[in-house]
Amino acid sequence: MPAPLRCLLVDDEPLAHTVMRTYLDRLPALAIWAGSCYGAIEALTFLQTTPVDVLFLDVDMPELTGLELLRALPQPPAVVLCTAHAAHALDAFDLGVVDYLLKPIRFERFIKTINRLHAGHIATPAPAVAPALPVPTPTPAEPATDSIFLKTDAGTERVRLADLCFVEGYGNFVKCHLASGRVLLTAETMKQMESQLASARFLRVHKSYLVNLASVERLRGNVLRVGGAEVPVGNTYRQDVLRALK
Repeated sequence: MPAPLRCLLVDDEPLAHTVMRTYLDRLPALAIWAGSCYGAIEALTFLQTTPVDVLFLDVDMPELTGLELLRALPQPPAVVLCTAHAAHALDAFDLGVVDYLLKPIRFERFIKTINRLHAGHIATPAPAVAPALPVPTPTPAEPATDSIFLKTDAGTERVRLADLCFVEGYGNFVKCHLASGRVLLTAETMKQMESQLASARFLRVHKSYLVNLASVERLRGNVLRVGGAEVPVGNTYRQDVLRALK
């Protein structure tokens, strides 16, 4: 059995330390407490003298944010971001973090993260600027424009554009509805998704909906049938929809 992971928590909230320490105490064979820091500057000093395997890192902290700390570390350990704000997810994955935990952190979700770390994610820590997952080199049979990568709570997933029926705005997230019936929740914005899909046959039909024209089955009044679901058409987008369907 591999050695327990040495874990450092950097968070300015005392309650976060209490919760995390309680979780680690329940998993002594998998992970152990290496230290507590209540600010990024304190963590920089700690890491200069004490090696750790995993850094559980809060984002919103005074003086220096968690993301700024991560960018300042020349050789960071495996990093798991812990925050109450899903909006940081894109920055997190761009910085090569292993996982992204939304507060309040559930114990079963924490166990999943520890298992992911033990599965090999800490064997070769990525540089601070490395992407979370390598992007496969496109082949002639499947050009890069045939798919996109979606960052979800479970990791980064490749989705073929032909399988993506429509995108639905959902607060600070978007839901990506696939032909298989699956729905992927990702911390993108509608504007970002529209930009990613600009070169494909996707059309904004409502302030909260972006559809794959190849998946449109019919238009009846101000409702599109797309991949077996009904999608509303906004009045300001109706003429664009009619032109596209011609």
